[in-house]
Amino acid sequence: MERFGVVVIGGGPAGYVAAIRLSQLGVKTALVEKEELGGECTNYGCIPSKYLITVARKAWAVKELSDKGVFRTSLEVDMTRVTEGMRAVVGRLRQGIGYLLREYGVKHIKGFAEIIDQNTVRVTNGGSNTELETENILIATGTEPSTLPSIPTDQNRVVDYRKMLYLGRIPKTLLVVGGGAVGMEIGTAYAMLGATTTVVEIMDQLLPGMDADAARAVKRGVEKIGVKTYVKTTVTSYSYVDGGVEVELSNGERGVFEYVLVSVGKKPSGWVQGLKNIGVELDGKGFIKTDNQMRSSVSNIYAAGDVTGPPFLAHKSFKQGFVAAEAIAGKETRYSSVIPYGVFTHPEVAFVGKVSGDGLSVARFPFLALGRALADAEEGFVKIFAEQSGRLVGAVVVGPHATEVVQVITPLIEKGASVDDVANAVYIHPTYAEALGEAAHMLLKKAIHYVVK
Repeated sequence: MERFGVVVIGGGPAGYVAAIRLSQLGVKTALVEKEELGGECTNYGCIPSKYLITVARKAWAVKELSDKGVFRTSLEVDMTRVTEGMRAVVGRLRQGIGYLLREYGVKHIKGFAEIIDQNTVRVTNGGSNTELETENILIATGTEPSTLPSIPTDQNRVVDYRKMLYLGRIPKTLLVVGGGAVGMEIGTAYAMLGATTTVVEIMDQLLPGMDADAARAVKRGVEKIGVKTYVKTTVTSYSYVDGGVEVELSNGERGVFEYVLVSVGKKPSGWVQGLKNIGVELDGKGFIKTDNQMRSSVSNIYAAGDVTGPPFLAHKSFKQGFVAAEAIAGKETRYSSVIPYGVFTHPEVAFVGKVSGDGLSVARFPFLALGRALADAEEGFVKIFAEQSGRLVGAVVVGPHATEVVQVITPLIEKGASVDDVANAVYIHPTYAEALGEAAHMLLKKAIHYVVK
C-alpha cells in the first residue's frame, strides 16, 4: 500500500490547485478523479459556457450591424463547428492541468474513490482496486445539478446545463426553468444565436440575490434581444408532444418548446452523504461543514470548493483549495477573502462585498455620463457602497466588462480601503473602470462628470 501525505479526491478547481500547492510545499500528494481533470468549471461550466457566450455575442453584433445595413449579408451559425471549437478549448485546458500535475510531482490516479477510514482511500477503476494510505484527505468532489419534481431532466428534450452546452444545434424554441446565473447565461447565449427563448423564475426577480437595480437591467437587456421573462412563475405540468415539450406555467401560459433547460441550482452528490459514517459533519443541505482553514469535523479531513456549499464559483474553489493545502502543510492561513461574483449575461453584471443594509452610503454613476460607454453605444452603471466612516464595503457593476471592472475594486474592499482611496486612484481614459472613481467622487460630493441634485 502506497503512503501519501495527502490524498485529494476531485480534480476540479479546488482539488487540482490544492494538489499542486501541496506538492510545492513538499507534501507527497495523490489526486483521484473519476472523470476528466478540470471538474465542472473546465468541462461543463465556466469554460464551455464562456466559449458559447463569446460566439453568441459576436454573432449578435454581426446581426445588429446587418440590420443597420452595415453588412449586406445574412448570417448562419454552424453549431457543429462551434461545439468542435468548444471541445478543443476544453481539451487543451485539461491537458494543461495534467501537465502541471506531472511537473509538480502529483500522482494522478483515475478512478472512483471511497474513504474507508480517515487514513485509507480505496480507488476503483474497472475491475481493479487500489488502497492508498494517507495522513490527510482533502475532499473536493463538487456538486451535481439539482432537479425539479414538476419537470425532471431526462437528457432527451428536458435537459440540464451540461447537455445544453454541448447540444450541437440551435433550438427553434427554448424554455429556461430557473433565472439564476447559469440559466440566464445559457439562455441569453442561445437567444443571441437565434433561439426563441423564454425564462421562468420562481422568485420575484431574475438573478435572485443580485442587486435589484442590476437584476432589472438584465431583465431589460435580455428582453431587448427577444427573451420573454416571467418571474414568480414555475412549471405546473409538462408532456411530450410532436415537436418537443408542451409546458403549462403557474401564470396560466402554455407553450411547446423544442428543448427545456432546467437550471435550478446545485446539490451535493449522494457520495457526500456517506461521509457521515466516518464522522464528517454536514450542514442541513448536505454540504460539508468546515472551519476557516477548510478543516472538517474530522481533524485530518479537509474540504474545499462547491462541496462546502454556495456560492458555487470556481475562483472561490481556487482560493479554498489553496488555503486547505497551506493549512495541511502547517502554515498559518485562513479563508476570509472577499469573493466577487459575476454573471455573463446581456448586459454583464458583477458585484462584490456588502451591497445592501442600513446605514450605508450609496453612489450610482450611469454610463450615460461615461465617455467610453458612449463611444461604444453601451448602457450600464457602477454603484459603490460605503459605511458612514468612509470605509468602502461593496460595489455593483452593470455593463461591458463588468466582471473585469469589479476586479479592480475587490482588493480595495478586502483591505478596508476608503472611498478617498478609490477617488484618488488614476484610471486610464477612456475605460469602464473610470466609473469607479466617478462614483467615489459622487459619494465625496466632488462629482466632476455628473451633476448630483
